[in-house]
Amino acid sequence: MNYAFLSNGLTSALEANGSIEWFPVPRYDSPSVFTKILDSEKGGYFLLTPLSNEYKVQQEYLGYSLVLKTSFKTTSGEAKVIDFLPLSLPAIIRLYDSEVGLKAVIRPVFNYGLINAGTEIVEDKGVVYKNPLSKEGLELLIYGNFEIKSPYEITIKPGRGYLYLLYSKDLRYGLFSQKGFVYSKPYDAFSKLISYTEKELSKARKVNVLRDMYYRSLSVILGMYYKPSGGIVASPTSSIPEIVGESRNWDYRFVWVRDSSYAVEALVKAGLTNYARRTLDFLISVLDPSSKSFDHPFYTIDGTPPPAEETLDWLSGFLNSKPVRIGNAAYLQIQMDVEGAFMNALYTYYKETEDDDYIDRNFWAVESIASWVKSSWRDPSTDIWEERGVMRHYTHTKVMSWVAMDRASKLASVLNYNELAEEWKIIANEIREDVMRNGVKDGSFIRYYGGDEVDAALLTLPLYDFIKAEDRVFLNTLDRIEKELKVGEGLYLRYRKDFMGFAVNPFTLVTLWMARVYIRLNQEDKALELLDRIRQCSSPLGLIGEHIDLKTCEARGNFPHLFPHSGIVMTIIELEEKKNEKQQNVPINQ
Repeated sequence: MNYAFLSNGLTSALEANGSIEWFPVPRYDSPSVFTKILDSEKGGYFLLTPLSNEYKVQQEYLGYSLVLKTSFKTTSGEAKVIDFLPLSLPAIIRLYDSEVGLKAVIRPVFNYGLINAGTEIVEDKGVVYKNPLSKEGLELLIYGNFEIKSPYEITIKPGRGYLYLLYSKDLRYGLFSQKGFVYSKPYDAFSKLISYTEKELSKARKVNVLRDMYYRSLSVILGMYYKPSGGIVASPTSSIPEIVGESRNWDYRFVWVRDSSYAVEALVKAGLTNYARRTLDFLISVLDPSSKSFDHPFYTIDGTPPPAEETLDWLSGFLNSKPVRIGNAAYLQIQMDVEGAFMNALYTYYKETEDDDYIDRNFWAVESIASWVKSSWRDPSTDIWEERGVMRHYTHTKVMSWVAMDRASKLASVLNYNELAEEWKIIANEIREDVMRNGVKDGSFIRYYGGDEVDAALLTLPLYDFIKAEDRVFLNTLDRIEKELKVGEGLYLRYRKDFMGFAVNPFTLVTLWMARVYIRLNQEDKALELLDRIRQCSSPLGLIGEHIDLKTCEARGNFPHLFPHSGIVMTIIELEEKKNEKQQNVPINQ
């Protein structure tokens, strides 16, 4: 998966070797106008390459930004292209500085490749691409020495210049309108974006190990952050398959309570508490105090209920992996673990900031969650893996109910709500006793009550302080996971099989959970080896997908993915903390 990820906190694009092949507008979860990643014939794309077909390509990010620099080397000279999405606009800007002639091919197709664009050439300026069924469209403004061969192909002579593509919901307010002068100037937009990125990342906690991996992961997390609301999407893509040629293809362009709570923990640990607090605000804003706390396991990026799942039959899919889906039917599921994920994120925020006022102002949310979990934790549920049509008493889900009550009790105690703190502690203890009675078989934890298999989510039990990593029951569980779910060096399945059949490709987050367990077992060398394994299976630009192809080490599933990049940040920081702890405990020779 050799795609670069470009983002500006509103939407994103994926690009490979000068070809932009995914671009939803105006937001992450909007219909895409470039969709070639999901259909090489109908999808549409935006290509900028040398006129010569013989060239070598080298791509790199500028620093830790999501600004991409592409170098094309030909026998006649070199072309350099800088691609980015400017702040606050659903736009793509491509700056070029070339010793050779270039060609730009632009074929936008609205609504995921379904609606061909109407076109209009604007003399000496560029091209307009209109959706014939609405007022929306794209405008391409070109600066430099160029010739418009057709609305879809432009040739560019050697020199410097840019291509500026802006989406407008209503073209009457676009680049070529009377208010066009208000939009970003490309070179100013470039310098402002670089400065903004450097400033934001400079606020992050410093680390001494695997710095490139750490900062790249932080930049990806922030690249999935929808600035208007504070919601964080699980991934910017839809229907990139877990297994090429099969049907495990889902839309992840939504704010999952679980995934974003995990990202909040990473942001807090990295010292980016302002971002973390805004995401907590988002999650609190969708919380229902009169029913299940989170009615849905995920929400749209503006906090509204999620859309139903649909199939786009006209698209052939990534490498012919059908069906292509938008929306996600997991919105129908009752996932009982997400309240615990949120509560742990909120408690992590409090431990780092000691922000009593924030907790007090939002204590209604804590009470709502505790009330819901108190009355419902005994019920069956779907689990973290969102297996469709299956409701069970999953051990991990029960533990997350314990997490919800434990963190609620601790936060109540902080605010001196002592009666509530004691009441909720009692419920937490009841849940713990239930898990230890029903979630353990033959000396190890099991995936669900009454079963005998394990799943990788059991690795989180010591991460949430439900049990010590050194506890014999957990060590037995760890041994089983290492033996039964390991499929390659440092790579693990999340489980062996589900409602769709056998799992094939390892799940990247599991490797990071395993690394964090090893840190708690004082086996930092093993943790470093696992981090290095993930690094080896990252893309050349340091991006990580949900899964890894067992044979090729390439990313599979939606790409990049919030889970592994959040896991990397937490693992690296915990390694640093363990190292510092050991240094402080070294006796000084007298």
